[in-house]
Amino acid sequence: MERGKIIINESGVEIIPANGNVWLSEWQIAELFGVFIAKVSSNIRAILKSGVLRENEVLCSFHYANGGSVDLYNLEMITALSFRIKSKNSEIFRSWLMKRAVEPKRKLSPVMAYLCDERKISLN
Repeated sequence: MERGKIIINESGVEIIPANGNVWLSEWQIAELFGVFIAKVSSNIRAILKSGVLRENEVLCSFHYANGGSVDLYNLEMITALSFRIKSKNSEIFRSWLMKRAVEPKRKLSPVMAYLCDERKISLN
């Protein structure tokens, strides 16, 4: 199963989806945000218990050939966790999410931006 990945560093966040989504284990989420697994597990339970997210939509159990399995959580759960966990990386992730949510849909070239400003033109 292709799972995708998320990279967080000082310069921002990079999400590399696989088949349109990202699936991470509790251990990977804990490593991503720089916290203990217990913090991730307890917050996952709280989110699911509250009904904010539904387990059948955000959880996928991956079964290995040797009989073992691992629970994987999608980007929606990872996003919800970032708002419940306090760490440097979760703050970077939240900040990146908020910037993406409010950034303009269309980016103008510097020349077009100047011309629109000069003429008070709105392209929206």
